Amino acid sequence: MKPISLYIVEDELIISASLKSQLQNFGYEILGSSTRGESCLEEIEKLSSHGREPEIILMDIHLRGELDGIETAEKINEKYNCGIVFLTGQSSKEVYERSFKIKPFGYLIKPIDIEQTKMTIKIAAYQRDLELKNIEYQQSLETLLKQRTQEKNEIQLMYHTICESSLVAIMIVSDEKILYANKRCAEIFDFNIDDFKKISPGKIMDMVHADDRQKISDPFIKYFTEKSKIAPIEFCLRLNHGKIKWLEVKIDPVDYLDRPTLSFSFIDISVFKAAQPPPKHR
Repeated sequence: MKPISLYIVEDELIISASLKSQLQNFGYEILGSSTRGESCLEEIEKLSSHGREPEIILMDIHLRGELDGIETAEKINEKYNCGIVFLTGQSSKEVYERSFKIKPFGYLIKPIDIEQTKMTIKIAAYQRDLELKNIEYQQSLETLLKQRTQEKNEIQLMYHTICESSLVAIMIVSDEKILYANKRCAEIFDFNIDDFKKISPGKIMDMVHADDRQKISDPFIKYFTEKSKIAPIEFCLRLNHGKIKWLEVKIDPVDYLDRPTLSFSFIDISVFKAAQPPPKHR
C-alpha cells in the first residue's frame, strides 16, 4: 500500500524535526517542511508541478512571516487538493471560527500526541480520498450530461431536418392544440406555417367535407373509448377558395408528458382521385 504523503508547516524547528522523524519511522512519506507560509506555498507549487502534491499538510496556525497558517491554508485550497490538518497550541473561539472557513480535515492540539496524530492523518487521508472521488464522479457526470445533451441536440436537428424536407405532412396534436406541424402540412391545408400553428384542430375538422367528417370522428371515438388502432382514412378537404383536395391520414398515439397526444401523417392523394367526381358542396 502506498504511504500517505505529508508536508509539515511548523515555525518551531524542534517540533518540526521531531514530527518528521517520528512520522517517517511510522512509514509516512515526508515531502518537505517549512517554517513560513510564503515558502510553503512556493514548495507546494514545485511539488505539484512534478506530480508530487502532498495528500496531507500539517499546518501550524501561528507562523513566522506575513501569512499565518489559516491564510496559507486558504491559498492552498484555492489551487490544490491537499487535506489540511491544523496544529495549534490555542483553542480560542476566534481561531476555530476563522479556520472553519477553510474546511480542515482535522485539528491537533500541542503538545503533539503521536498516536492521536497518526489517527488524525489516517482519517484526513480517507476523507480527502472520498472528496476526490466525489469530484471525479461529478466531473464524469457533467461530461456524460454534456454528451447526452449534444446527442439529443443532434437527434433533434436530424429529426427536424427530416420532417421539414418530408413530402408527408406531419402534425402533432395534444389537448386540442397543434404542438408541431411541418411546412408540408401547412402547404397541404393552404396556410403559411406560422398561421397554421395558431389554428385549432377543430378548424381543420371544419375544412373536412361534411360527407367525410363522420368517417374521421367515429375512429377517434372508438380509439379513446376502446383504444382501438386507427386505420388510414381517406377524406375530402375543402379549402377556403373552394378548391378540393383528397388526403389520406394515418393517426398514431405518441408519448408526451403522459397526456393524450396524436401524430397525424397526411398524404395528398388528389392525383389518384382525379378520375373521381368531387362530392357536392354543402
